[in-house]
Order: sequence, then structure tokens, then C-alpha cells
Amino acid sequence: METERSRTEVATADILIWQTGYRLALAVLTGIVTIALRVSGSLPLSPVADVALGRDQVDWMLAAVTALYAGLVLGIRAFMRRTRRADRTLSTLMVAADLTVVFWLVFLLAQPDDYYFGLFLAFVSLQLTHVYFGRSPALLMLAATAVSYLLLNDIAEGYGSPVSWGRVLVTLSIFSTGALLLTRVQSNLQGRLATLVSMFRKAEEGDFSESYDVAADERPDAITSVGRAYNRMRTQLASIVLTDPLSGCYNRRGFEQQFRRELARAVRANTDVALLAIDLDHFKVVNDTHGHLVGDRVITEVGELLRANARTDDVVARTGGEEFMILAPSTSMDGAQHLALRIVEAFRRRAFVEPSPRVMLTVSIGVVADAVPNDDIAEDLRARADEALYAAKRSGRNRVVLWSRGLDTLKLGRSGPK
Repeated sequence: METERSRTEVATADILIWQTGYRLALAVLTGIVTIALRVSGSLPLSPVADVALGRDQVDWMLAAVTALYAGLVLGIRAFMRRTRRADRTLSTLMVAADLTVVFWLVFLLAQPDDYYFGLFLAFVSLQLTHVYFGRSPALLMLAATAVSYLLLNDIAEGYGSPVSWGRVLVTLSIFSTGALLLTRVQSNLQGRLATLVSMFRKAEEGDFSESYDVAADERPDAITSVGRAYNRMRTQLASIVLTDPLSGCYNRRGFEQQFRRELARAVRANTDVALLAIDLDHFKVVNDTHGHLVGDRVITEVGELLRANARTDDVVARTGGEEFMILAPSTSMDGAQHLALRIVEAFRRRAFVEPSPRVMLTVSIGVVADAVPNDDIAEDLRARADEALYAAKRSGRNRVVLWSRGLDTLKLGRSGPK
């Protein structure tokens, strides 16, 4: 089963794969242009790099940095294409490589007074990191950028270049304040987008229980508009996805969702849950005699009848052609038997599709009720309800059978209600 973590790793891999193409192109272009400008004499060497490395080594260093960066990007790309996964370590490695290249180029080519250009370049990478990889990698990159900027200035001072530390600290403070503010805004946007994504994922599974909290958005924007649209669609989507259009009851998917929810609630409250498996007796005869249009009308009226006789908290579902189920929360076996008998009597007194052709139907019902120690009892309850229903049909139909251990079909057939 796909987890949230695996979905995130797949998404991160997809992002890094398409980004590697741009990274490679930019690295190669930057390397070629820089080396060409250096050879032509149009791009002077940083005096700090001149003293620290020597003029003859800089061009080789530029080529080496470009080659190493391109090799790292290609290696990461090949790994991700093979595994289709990228965890936080891999994305952090890529971000660290970007930052290293930026400040290395600044060190080699920029004058000490122009080291702030490294902050501008890092700012672009910082925002892209936050957009695609989240807040934590962005904050880590912000800290690394600040350290790298201070380190460059410290190296420059060590090799004899004058450094105005007041100016450096003011520049770094302005950069850090702006980056933190923008990161906070983007974190808010991404948090709300993540909420919407979570809601849509639950909607894919048929869970429409959550609505977007529009009131929490102090400054409404495009994301708020999407949230409002989802809220408007939520009820309609739930009806389409979870409701059987013919009977008006829950469909199998809707029933499963409600079933799991009520079982979880019963576990917490330590209460019983009852399940009624209902089958329309000889419904095929109705279709064969009167046609499927009349059969559909009968199903519609059966759904209305079951909902009318069920209690407010009961869950009524059509789980098959002529098969229905009723989930009765907080209900003992006695209560479930009473409900089942009431439904059987309602069918005996009811004529469907009046005034013509006035179809008479009976039902067989299997009943089970039990305490809920944990959610794993779901399939067992369903199996016991089906076993009791099968016993009701085998013993003559038009009756209620309560499940008990060692169910005796013939005995129950004689003692069941007539």
C-alpha cells in the first residue's frame, strides 16, 4: 500500500529528474562562457583567488568545478531514474551542490566588495528549494548561505583584502530577513495546499468528511477560492461517489466507509454493533414477469422503505442487485432482532409500484450483533450476517435468522417467524 512517505519520495524524484536537465544546461553554459571570457581577458580574476590559488590555476579550477558538478547531477539523475525514489538526503545533496558552485564561482571571480552577488544567486535557489522541497531544506540552505557568505569575507580578510564587517552584517541581515519573511509566506501557502491535497486524496478514497476551513485564511487568495469550490462540490461528490442512484441508499463503497467508521467508534465507546444482511426473495421473478423498468422502480421503493424503518443513526446500503445491509450502531442482538422483524412485517404489508402492477415482495434477513474489540472484526461480522441470511433462505425465506455459534439451519427454519 502506498504511504504518504513513498508518495513524497516519488514526487521529489520526479522534480529532481526534470530539474537536472536545467542544471546541466546551466552548468555547462556557465562554464563555457566563464572560461571563454577568462581566456579573452574580459573577465578579471578575483584578487583573493589570485593570491590564494594563483592565476594559472583558476581556469583549470573553473573547468574542474563544472565537470564535477555535471558528473554529480548525472549520477543523481541516473540513480533516481532507476529507483524512482528520492529522500530528503538526496534533495539536500543537490541543494548543497548548487550552493557550493554558486559561492565557489563568486570566490573565483568576484571582487570582495561584490560578494553580495552570491546572496542574490543563492536567494533564487533558496526559493526554488522551498517551493519544490519544503521548509526544512530551505531553512538549512539559508543557514548554509549565511555561513558561506561570512566565510568568503573572512577568507578575503585573511588574504589582505579590506572587509567592512558592518556592511557585511547589514547586508546579511537584510538578506536573511527578506528570505525568512518570504519563506514564512510560502510555508503558509504550501501548508494550505498540502491540506487541499490531503482532502482530495481522501476524496479519491470516498472520504468527504473534511471541509476546507475558509475562515482560517486571514488574507483570502487563489487557494481560498479552490477551498471554497471544493466545499461547494463536496456534498455533490459524496452523493455521486457514495450513494446508489437507484435505491438512494449508500452503495458498497459508502457502506464500507461508514462501516469502518462505526467500528472504530464502537471500539472507543466499548459498545455493540449489529449488522443485518437483507435479500429480496425471488426478485428475479419480478424482473422476468414485469420487466427491468418495474424492477428498478421496486428497488427505489425498497430503498425508501428500508430507510423509513431504520433508525436515525442506522446505515442503510444496497450492496448488490437485490441485496441490502443495515448497520445498526450501539445495538444489541435483541434490538437488532426487533429492527429486523419490523422490516419483515413492513414488507409483508407493502405493495410496490401501485396501482399497477402492484408487486408483493418478502425479504429474508440474517442478523448478527456483537461487541467490537478492534477493527479486525469487520469481515467476521459480515461473514456471520451472510451465514445467518443463507440459513433464512434455506429454511423457507420471508423470515429473520439470528446468528449463533453452530448455526442449525433446519432448527431455525422451524422456529423462525412465519
